[in-house]
Amino acid sequence: MGLEFNATILAQIVDFVILLIFLRLVVYKPLVKVLSARSEHIANNISAAEKERQEAEQLKAGYEAEMRLAREQAQEIIQKAAKTGEDQAAEIVEKAKGEATRLKDSALAEIEREKQRAVAELREQLASLSVLVAGKIINRRMDDEIQHSMIENFIKEAGELQ
Repeated sequence: MGLEFNATILAQIVDFVILLIFLRLVVYKPLVKVLSARSEHIANNISAAEKERQEAEQLKAGYEAEMRLAREQAQEIIQKAAKTGEDQAAEIVEKAKGEATRLKDSALAEIEREKQRAVAELREQLASLSVLVAGKIINRRMDDEIQHSMIENFIKEAGELQ
């Protein structure tokens, strides 16, 4: 079997070469342009997506920083409110202690006044009773001046006994 030269094969080869030249001249340039445009479009989309991803990461970092700041501020506000509450509670306790002390002092002063009044009343009654007893003992009637003088002497003596 040898190589036989066949005209059909030669015609097919010539037709194929003509088709290649035709495709190269007519179809290849527009096809290359379409493929190049498509490749450029894909590269632009990838670049835009990367840029948007970076912007999203920056926004995320900004939001996280703002959230940390907001948490810190909220914690600071809570601490200030707690301190203010404690200060107000301490102030209320101090006012209550002061009021209790004032009431106690007032009650003690009132007790002392009542005691003095009771002692004075007792002295007066005791003096009147003493004068009455003395008048009965003497069996005479005293005038007001003698009675008053005796009461004052008795009160002085009773005061010195305390």
